[in-house]
Amino acid sequence: MKVIIGAGLSGLSAAYHMGSGNKLLERESEVGGLCRSVTTKGYTFDLAPHIFFTGSQYVNGLVNELLNGDLIKQRRRAYIYLLSTYVEYPFEVNLHGLPQGVIDECIEGARNRPDIQPRNFMEWISATMGEGVARHYMVPYNEKIWKYPLKEMSIDWVAGRVPAPSVEEMVKGAQGKVEREYGPNAYFQYPRVGGIGAIPTAFAKRVTDISLNSNVHEIRHNGKRLDVLYTRNGEPKRLEADRVLSSVPLPELVKMIKSTPEEVIKASERLVSNSLACFNIGVDRETISDKHWLYFPEKEYIFNRISFPMNLSPETTPKGKSNIVVEVTYRGAKPDPEETKAKVREGLIHAGILRENDKLEVFDALDFKYAYVIYDLQHKGNVNLIQAYLESLRVSSMGRFGEWEYLNMDKAILSGKRAAEEEKRK
Repeated sequence: MKVIIGAGLSGLSAAYHMGSGNKLLERESEVGGLCRSVTTKGYTFDLAPHIFFTGSQYVNGLVNELLNGDLIKQRRRAYIYLLSTYVEYPFEVNLHGLPQGVIDECIEGARNRPDIQPRNFMEWISATMGEGVARHYMVPYNEKIWKYPLKEMSIDWVAGRVPAPSVEEMVKGAQGKVEREYGPNAYFQYPRVGGIGAIPTAFAKRVTDISLNSNVHEIRHNGKRLDVLYTRNGEPKRLEADRVLSSVPLPELVKMIKSTPEEVIKASERLVSNSLACFNIGVDRETISDKHWLYFPEKEYIFNRISFPMNLSPETTPKGKSNIVVEVTYRGAKPDPEETKAKVREGLIHAGILRENDKLEVFDALDFKYAYVIYDLQHKGNVNLIQAYLESLRVSSMGRFGEWEYLNMDKAILSGKRAAEEEKRK
């Protein structure tokens, strides 16, 4: 029997693609992981903002089949809020509307980009965008979201994720709107009903054996088998498995395995990630914005991004009202929720999103220890060492935090599919 730990998208996908005869353990009372949604006072929020987009025909077909095609397809309306101006994403080809001095600096910087082979993310920004775009947007925004020195981040994650337009395209964008679509999420889909959590919920209906409220605390290597020890509703349980598939964050997974070599433990301790404080806000006013999401590079705003679920699907919001999800990344000590809420509200008012007299019917704070994988310069070596050790124990690790890769939803689904197919071949 195969035991799958974690019923996020990758775990659900693995269970779905392996079929019956396997056990899926999930510590929470519902499936979905970070792709869950909650409904409070008629407002639906994703635990962390998500949209669904993919270049995989297979994944697109699968998700549409699971939801019976009940998804809304839209063109992205994402903007950067800078100098009290909405600059359409991507910033570098939508400079019109900014002060002329900023536009000139960005274009001049792009024309005189350093001719180097980038060794880190900071150098990549400079060599790809130029010093003007780097100074006004790319560096402050990325320093804000990652909370990590950009010179100490690798560029392994950048390909296909960050648009890199030409100088000619930047000049056109400074003169007026550019019609070309940039980035893989220029068009995206979103479930009409149920928030993004509708996708894992639909997956779960196709999986035969899910055990919720099942918290795994130890994996023992016992000769030709693995013993998975867990508690279900507080009651001790044990399963025997010939293989384990896990989407548990690598640092936590390593802790579950006793007698792990010191070098593997140290490699897991060197892995770097960000945590995320999310604030779900329900506003008793309609159409507070027509945007899907906004980026905030300026330091005066505590948040790095805000999203508007009501513009992803009107079913997420009661009639005549609006909702917002605010993201604040952090590393280390968890910020005080009430103090952060006050700064969030202040920032939203300062940016003109909220009014002083707006009635906030919901203002909930959520916190996630593991949110963003950070690609430090030792990322690949540490991950490879850990993965090789796990594989020697017949433990396969998958998903964003199992692979320790910056995977979007579609890649998480494919990660689970790939893990399941590899198990079938063994």
